[in-house]
Amino acid sequence: MNLENVAGDYNKYCDVDIHSKLMPINEQIENMLARLEEFQTMILFVKQDGTDSRDILTSIANYSNELNDLFNKIDTMERLVTHIKSNLDKVEDDVEKAEVEFGCNDSKKKVTSIFTPLFKKATEKKQLSPSLGLFKVEDYFEQETSTT
Repeated sequence: MNLENVAGDYNKYCDVDIHSKLMPINEQIENMLARLEEFQTMILFVKQDGTDSRDILTSIANYSNELNDLFNKIDTMERLVTHIKSNLDKVEDDVEKAEVEFGCNDSKKKVTSIFTPLFKKATEKKQLSPSLGLFKVEDYFEQETSTT
């Protein structure tokens, strides 16, 4: 029986459960493959974004003349708005001076005196003060000529 016991003990050495031993290795390989697929997808997105960026930069360069025209129009519009704002500030100052001069700067008098010009006949027409810096829109914007 001694020989049978020794054979049984050696049999246990040869009886290896490969499946349980390889299970953690297989899980690690599957996790690594999943990460590689995610990385590959990310690389594809980056390549596509790079292509889109090059297309955008190329199109910006192609439209540089139109963009310069747009920038010039925006600058002109800013100058016009600044001019109009200065004119409105001047008019507001003149109105405030007139209110003080005519004594209608009290809030109660303003409400009643606001309707006075509507019902009063104008005896003379006043000219606008040349100090307002009147302007023409044509000074700021070119007349676009249509070629039809």
